[in-house]
Amino acid sequence: MPQQPAGSPDPVVRAASYTRDELLLNAEALFEVKPEVVTGALFGSVQETYTIQETERLIRQFQTRKVLS
Repeated sequence: MPQQPAGSPDPVVRAASYTRDELLLNAEALFEVKPEVVTGALFGSVQETYTIQETERLIRQFQTRKVLS
């Protein structure tokens, strides 16, 4: 691996991304919600992978949505 010159910034570290299936299988351990909540939070999104932070944000938005009657 090539050496970086002294004083150069560290390379950008990207957060790990996971598929819907991986997030659903680990919903209770990662987010303390049932897989159905993750399904609802990701419903309508065409994105293929998500970070943990993105998924947490989407779950919070889903849980606070107003229900239309």
